[in-house]
Amino acid sequence: MTSRAATAALCLALAAGAAAAPVTGRLATPTDVVPALTLYAWSVTAAQLYSVTTEAGQATFALDLPHGRYWLFATPADPGAPPVYGAYTGAAACGRGAEPRAPDCQSHALRLLVVGAHGLSGVELSDWHLDDDVTRDLDRILGRPEGGSSDEVQLAAPKFSEYPAPAAPGTRAATLAAGGDARLERDREPLAAALASPPNFAGRLVLVRLGCGSGCEQAALVDVGSGRVAYPPALAELPASTPCSSRGPLLFRRDSRLLTVTGRDKSELVTRYYVWDPDSGLLRLVASLASALEERCVPRG
Repeated sequence: MTSRAATAALCLALAAGAAAAPVTGRLATPTDVVPALTLYAWSVTAAQLYSVTTEAGQATFALDLPHGRYWLFATPADPGAPPVYGAYTGAAACGRGAEPRAPDCQSHALRLLVVGAHGLSGVELSDWHLDDDVTRDLDRILGRPEGGSSDEVQLAAPKFSEYPAPAAPGTRAATLAAGGDARLERDREPLAAALASPPNFAGRLVLVRLGCGSGCEQAALVDVGSGRVAYPPALAELPASTPCSSRGPLLFRRDSRLLTVTGRDKSELVTRYYVWDPDSGLLRLVASLASALEERCVPRG
């Protein structure tokens, strides 16, 4: 993997202070069943990668991007899912008759998106028949081994779809529940804001990312139905980055009780799989998978 791709694989957040514009569009697959996807935008202008995760059945997407030129593509979001790609291509752009006379309507090569001050709408991400050369380019951007094959261990990893979340609560708490944890007062402002937000994890929870110093991040869980706040030990000290992985250290979904934490442990990259237990209010470890880090992935001191 080139140094440019290695840098991109670790850069998933919007650049601080960069002007951004909304890009919206439609998601589709050949079977008309849209799984949960991780949608990526690779900035050809700045060699930067941006991402957003969609839910199963979600047929539209929205992503804020700084002004520039991008390749837009997606992969299934479940851990262990086959490493296939869908993308915005000439064929996708012509798929719904938006540009029927475009010269590249039969092309499965990536097509550039040019994002200006007003953003873009009506973008079609629906081409899942990409050329081998395109697939190799996307593998390099994400830091995947060429071909991106999944071994049996990865295929057996817990899936988000195996731990469905309960329905969102019918009523919402007006205020945070009282508790004896001193962190509640320290974090009151972001926790109160989360209480008024839509759930983003396990059906009824809002996962709130909280800073804890330079290069440190932790997270709390706010139950929008009861107002209770939990500080799970598993989220007390999250990795600052994930070597040789584009997906980031923390993955979770609104429609699932499964959450994964990935980080470096000496010479290994370890992913721990936790399931939220609504009865006990705890994250329960259900699996842990480790793989050896290649030498190029290990930062030198």
